[in-house]
Amino acid sequence: MPKHGLTPEEVSEPPSKRAKSDSAPSASQGPTLESAASFQIPSLHANTKWTLATIQRTRPPLPDILDPALKKAALTHPGKANNDPVASYERLEWIGDAYLELIASSFIYQTFPTLPAGKSAQRREMLIRNTTLGEFSVHYGLDKMADIPEEFNMEGRVGGTNASQKVRVKILGDLFEAYVGGVILSDPANGIQRASDWLKALWGPLMAEYIREEEKKARKPEQKQSASGQALDPKTVLEATIGARGVKIEYKDLPSKNLKDRGTKLPLFAIGCFMTGWGETNLQLGHGSALSKKEAGQKAAQMALDNKKLLKKFADKKAEMKAAREAQLQQAGVTFPLKDQPSAQETTGDVL
Repeated sequence: MPKHGLTPEEVSEPPSKRAKSDSAPSASQGPTLESAASFQIPSLHANTKWTLATIQRTRPPLPDILDPALKKAALTHPGKANNDPVASYERLEWIGDAYLELIASSFIYQTFPTLPAGKSAQRREMLIRNTTLGEFSVHYGLDKMADIPEEFNMEGRVGGTNASQKVRVKILGDLFEAYVGGVILSDPANGIQRASDWLKALWGPLMAEYIREEEKKARKPEQKQSASGQALDPKTVLEATIGARGVKIEYKDLPSKNLKDRGTKLPLFAIGCFMTGWGETNLQLGHGSALSKKEAGQKAAQMALDNKKLLKKFADKKAEMKAAREAQLQQAGVTFPLKDQPSAQETTGDVL
């Protein structure tokens, strides 16, 4: 039996030579990912936020993968590489997926500084889901460059079995993820920045509507604040502006069938803001739609606040009523100031 599991010839070799021969890859092993040793971690602050002014109308050019072996692997389906994870895009797709998620998170975090984590995740999903990435692959012709089995092509295998549309979309998404991984790993010095700049331009138009809302919000006058310094939400501001004894402001469900968010494609809730009082009965002041009823209600209240003409009409009526009550109390010898905001008990009186 050979000593330590080695053949007699191997035992006679110097250890240094034996170690070198053991570590040398064979020609049949395919390309190696040596550049992965310089694994790059993107800096959160290196990726600046999106603005409407920087969104491009045309898609940016496809960056090149600088390492020919990595490029070949990124465009090779596992079925065309005897399921070798190094010779195919399998490993590059895995690392590219991680980079895409991190880069998308970075841009969203920078652009929408007050967006809750749940909504941030929904917007990120818009950018990195297979349908989005697959469409990018087709736009850049990665499906034409790639070495993939015929059944996964858009035309399918002639006279043979064809993959389902869902599977094809998954393959196209994988191709894009692998290509991103290749761009980054093939360029240790600038790969992460090249990929980030490319993706920022590519994703920008998908976020345009949200960016517009964010910039519009930033241009609005500073929100009213409570005594503790916290910003008041639209519902609270609306109640303080036109609410009074006998005035009832309600938020009711509106029809929302087939109403979906443009980006996430998730169903939306629709809420209307209604007022009874000041000579009106069930008057709709505004409406809003969002992924939650709470947010939809706040949007409906904000729409009412934005209707300055109508709001002034009811605010003037409130001011007139307050002045009349103060005059009556002064005649009765009462001099203390009236409260601007009615208590819960006061709002149960007759409708004005």
